[in-house]
Amino acid sequence: MRETVFQDKCLRWVKEKFWGKLLAVNNHGDGYSNKGFPDVTVYGNGKAIVIELKSDSGYTLQEDQIIWRNRFLNVGTPHYVIENNDFEKFKQVIRKEFPDETAQRLPNT
Repeated sequence: MRETVFQDKCLRWVKEKFWGKLLAVNNHGDGYSNKGFPDVTVYGNGKAIVIELKSDSGYTLQEDQIIWRNRFLNVGTPHYVIENNDFEKFKQVIRKEFPDETAQRLPNT
């Protein structure tokens, strides 16, 4: 599965499962600004976490991604790397970091 497809799956899950409780944002850059910035930021309950998603292509963190990881960790913002399109791990991270948020479905409209 391509990384963009995996990313869309993760964002859709947060939106559907935590509607009105969490906000997940795709941090898409143009390749020149904020190079290495994590793929997804999730906001909720007065905090934020960042997540770098890796497909099953074998790519590892690049040097600019490591720099951003260290920046986030230095200021106390949780930074995660989800490898191999591991959707279950993504869900575990969200539930761990936002345990007080109750699951809620999108309204039927």
